[in-house]
Amino acid sequence: MERKALVNEVKEYFVDSDHWRRLCASLQDPDPWGTHIHAYAETSVHPESLEKIMTEYFKRMGWPSARKIDHMAPKRGMGSLHGIEAEGKPHCDYQWFFKKDVGLRACDGGESGCNLLIWNRWYINRFYDQFNFRKVGPAEEKALEAYFKSEHWLNGLKLPVLPTTNHLHINVHSSVHPDYIQKYAEASLKREGIKIFYTCPNVYLVDGKYRNKLVFMSRSPEVVFDIGWKFTPDVIIEPAWETWIFEANPGYDVWSSDMLAEVMDAPYVKLTDTEIEEVLQACRFPK
Repeated sequence: MERKALVNEVKEYFVDSDHWRRLCASLQDPDPWGTHIHAYAETSVHPESLEKIMTEYFKRMGWPSARKIDHMAPKRGMGSLHGIEAEGKPHCDYQWFFKKDVGLRACDGGESGCNLLIWNRWYINRFYDQFNFRKVGPAEEKALEAYFKSEHWLNGLKLPVLPTTNHLHINVHSSVHPDYIQKYAEASLKREGIKIFYTCPNVYLVDGKYRNKLVFMSRSPEVVFDIGWKFTPDVIIEPAWETWIFEANPGYDVWSSDMLAEVMDAPYVKLTDTEIEEVLQACRFPK
């Protein structure tokens, strides 16, 4: 693709595409800490260039970045700008597939047939309606307290900061409402000296069906990690040792830097600062 045509396609995406407009509209949810977004696109532009455009775009809109953005590969052949968070807005993951001779455009589909998905508190509360959560009394509180001091949990906290880890899920079975899981997890994180911005309840795909998770947006260390939980009526809370997504690291799902390296092994185009500014100059911002 001729370079000028590539830059023009990127420009058209950020100026006039329905996909970008809908993504920005979804960022206006009044409960940002309870909302998460996935966007799906095809591109040959290097993700560092896309990140620069997006963060500067949000800054000029009056929404500066609240935290750093992680680069990862959620699955084979797909990369992600993971944990994009403009100040006061929901966090989102911008997933891309490398496509030669494409500047930037929305995917035809992506996840559940959609190229933009939004989960908010209303969705999550309706999702929880399917579960008959057990009442929490002294026995349940004792089990929660014990789990969040357990080897499974504490070892999981060591994995996100490894240089080979791009993302982590700590997997458990449970029958208590996730509000209780969140309460005891946050207390444990505080004991371990981990500071978080907030916790967002959400779902994610496992074998084509959505499963529960709690997303911890950590401030120090500045990583994102999740508790994946599967409703299991006869269990208060315990590790899930069976394979959910990856066979390696039983009890956890770890997205590694090797997975990202495979996605990045393609002839991406890095835009110059001048080209990035050309894209931004074409956009409309508040005066």
